[in-house]
Amino acid sequence: MIGSMLSALMLAASPPVPARNAVPADPVLRTLLHGDVAQASGDHAALLDTAQLLATLGATPLEGQPDLAAVWTQEANVHGVKRAALAFRGRALGPAYRRGSLVPGGTLSMFQLFLGGQRARISIAPAGDNSKLSIRVQGQSGETLCDKPVETAQADCAWMPTFTDRYTITIENGGEAAASFFLVLR
Repeated sequence: MIGSMLSALMLAASPPVPARNAVPADPVLRTLLHGDVAQASGDHAALLDTAQLLATLGATPLEGQPDLAAVWTQEANVHGVKRAALAFRGRALGPAYRRGSLVPGGTLSMFQLFLGGQRARISIAPAGDNSKLSIRVQGQSGETLCDKPVETAQADCAWMPTFTDRYTITIENGGEAAASFFLVLR
């Protein structure tokens, strides 16, 4: 039932489509990109719809990152857009997200704890055209679990950790221009 309600909400929200031709399959990445476009275009009604959808999906910011659902809701309210809060909530421990930007040749490395026996998944989507991003995930002992370019609307790294452990996530910009991205950890 919640799945059908989310589908209906996603259709009703009708946020603007990002400038890229391809749209990420991951609903959190897609929502983040739609919110980015709505904010940039000043479409505050779509911005509020997108903020509510992000909250409904249960996505929360990684430590030190702004809560985009709260920021977008406040911005929409400041511009006079108000709607009743949604009647249901997302998963208690939903995905975490991060927005980032890398200068040409720049690298971002971060550590993340994933639980043993539970599927781990990292998704990344460029927030602009012509990016040359890549992602690499390494285990505690240095073994590479995933190493791939972000060539389409979304790149995913997924695995099943045997033990609870810290993993290193590295994002690199191999292009000649700055590249922005959204990262989702599940």
